[in-house]
Amino acid sequence: MTPTLNPDVGAEQSFPLPGAVQSIRASRSLAWLGHPLVYTIGTAVTSFLSIGTSLVAPSLLGPAAFGAFALLTSLFQFASKFDLGLSQLADRDLTREGAPAIERGADILRANWAIGGIVLLVIMPLASLAAAISGGLSPFDTALAIAGGGLGMVANAPVTIFRAGAQVWEFTAVALTLQVGMTAPRLAGLVFGGITGCFAVLLLWYGGFAMFFARTGLHASTRPARIWPLVRSALPLFIFNALWFVYLSANRWIAASLSSPDDLGLFAFGANLAFVGLGMISTIAQVYYPKLLGHVARASPGTCSGLVERHALILGPGLALIAVIAHFATHRLITLVFPHFEAATASTIALAVSCISLGVIAWLIPVVIALSSSPKRDSAFMFVPGFFVLVGAMTLGSRLAGIEGQAWGCVAAGLFLFGGLVLRMFWLGVLNRRSAARIYAVQVLLVIALTVIAFLPGPSQKVVAAIHTTRVGDSVPPSGWKLAFEDSFGKGLRLWNDGASGIWEPHYPWGGRTNASNGELQYYIDPRLGVNTGAAGEPSPFSIEGGSLVIRARATRKADQAWQTGLRYTSGLLTTAKSFSFTYGYAEIRARVPRGRGLWSAFWLAPADQTWPPEIDVMEVLGHDTRTNVVTAHTRGFLGFASRSQIRIPTPDLAEAFHIYGVKWTPEEIVWYFDGRAVSNLPTPPDMHGPMYLIVNLAVGGSWPGAPDTTTPFPADLRIDRIRVFLPPSAARTAKL
Repeated sequence: MTPTLNPDVGAEQSFPLPGAVQSIRASRSLAWLGHPLVYTIGTAVTSFLSIGTSLVAPSLLGPAAFGAFALLTSLFQFASKFDLGLSQLADRDLTREGAPAIERGADILRANWAIGGIVLLVIMPLASLAAAISGGLSPFDTALAIAGGGLGMVANAPVTIFRAGAQVWEFTAVALTLQVGMTAPRLAGLVFGGITGCFAVLLLWYGGFAMFFARTGLHASTRPARIWPLVRSALPLFIFNALWFVYLSANRWIAASLSSPDDLGLFAFGANLAFVGLGMISTIAQVYYPKLLGHVARASPGTCSGLVERHALILGPGLALIAVIAHFATHRLITLVFPHFEAATASTIALAVSCISLGVIAWLIPVVIALSSSPKRDSAFMFVPGFFVLVGAMTLGSRLAGIEGQAWGCVAAGLFLFGGLVLRMFWLGVLNRRSAARIYAVQVLLVIALTVIAFLPGPSQKVVAAIHTTRVGDSVPPSGWKLAFEDSFGKGLRLWNDGASGIWEPHYPWGGRTNASNGELQYYIDPRLGVNTGAAGEPSPFSIEGGSLVIRARATRKADQAWQTGLRYTSGLLTTAKSFSFTYGYAEIRARVPRGRGLWSAFWLAPADQTWPPEIDVMEVLGHDTRTNVVTAHTRGFLGFASRSQIRIPTPDLAEAFHIYGVKWTPEEIVWYFDGRAVSNLPTPPDMHGPMYLIVNLAVGGSWPGAPDTTTPFPADLRIDRIRVFLPPSAARTAKL
């Protein structure tokens, strides 16, 4: 909701203001609001603060809640723009002076109220009912978002009138005041009331201003309202803009139909982060496009082709440079500022690549809208095929690589839409044939180059590099490989005893009892007598029940938190660092994971020399998403930065039954298995050719799963039926049982 001042209007139309505002208007201390530069600077500041508020939201909500927040925000934004083209009509019709313009402005304002009434009385109930039926969004939050957006549209209508009438002071004061609602007030609502509080504050903010202006003489008219003719005249102007906005937000709704709530939150986070720059480009374009449009409109067909081409060829490489920076900086930024969204790194990078095409479209599409003699036809030509390609590409990408594949589907769809824009500009006479071909060719080359860079080793999480696959005849354990390690816990838990006997060491090799770098909240108990100072009576996290090993996480007793370094939970971790390690082989675990937010079950391989990376995660399951197994290969990539290839494997509910999680590690490749079926693979990284040992643990809390909440059941049990390792004939076992 960022309007721009019409630069072509020179005379004020003196649309009326309420008495209180007129007295403020007359104050010399606020006369500076009448300078056009004030709005330019003010809207940049408020836009920046609004973006900052949007970026804070993920850290306050977590992935699943943020996915719902993103969908509700798109509903709010669409409702705020649902004026059916009246703002564009005002720009066209209110450039005359005197009473006719004032009467026309009053008609437009009353028509805006009529449309707002439709939003509140028709669209809002229908959307809330749809939310209740689908179960994907809260019906109450849906109603708040749409009502707040609808009232925001009504509240901003006078801004359009002031802009068209060149009333600079009024335009600046009112526009900036309304924009402030998207900054501190929205953030306060989010902090104190969550999603509901956020949209409730926006409803009150814009509803209050809408009612305030409804009481002014701005709506007064001496003739009956002519609402339907106005709407009919404005509608063609609305269609193009509306379809463009719907296209930009459609990827989140498509992702909602393809993904779990957590995956939707991760995808929406990536879109939110990547599209920050896109929003800024759109805002700048709204300010600049009248100048560009003036050149194009006054010139004969094709003569401004070079000017438009220069704009596209400057903006495209500039956006590509930003995407390159994102490739190297995104992972570090997310892990530092938004650790709960670390798994969104790869999709964020892909969505940044999609902004190369979308950014140039955002810059040029106002020209196409303004010059189009048939907006319905031209918008249908561009967006109907574009929507189909977007749905198809994201669906295919989702099947191949989850949310990361969806993001790359957005890249392909954006390039397709860019081709439609260039072709439309050629048919309108804005571009000649050579300029159109050069613009599109450069865009294709930029996207291809950025795609290649995104898949190169680097300090980013590369998820799409591994593709879910089913291999015919690929069985595990592999034929001819020999069993080298097995523990089915039939003899109990055999803890390491200084080499005299035992297998498992109940803490990290360096003595660590938690993983502080992950922000974990558990203390790993060592049940051997005398090891845990002050642990008298502290129950062991390990037991054998029904033939299975149980690793049990509990809430820490307050009396024990001092010697447990203040950690609020206890749990168990086992490693074979002292008893068994190997180079290449097939390792598997048969286990049943616990359900509950903040629980983090894992089975993984780490280097025997205790360096990091590399690391192979065979199984990581978060307690709030027990229908996904996350498998990862950590390696050292470009310039020594840690890099990750991470794949999210859709599964049945892993808390309901035992399942087998396996990995085959060879000099050539790493292949992950679920219940005997290959589900993902990637080439073996250069630093994964040395001995590694086994780790199994149940962590609590941390930057990835988040802290437990009141719904988390304690005690929580990770149940393990067996752990086995098979070695190929040429493999080395570097420690013996």
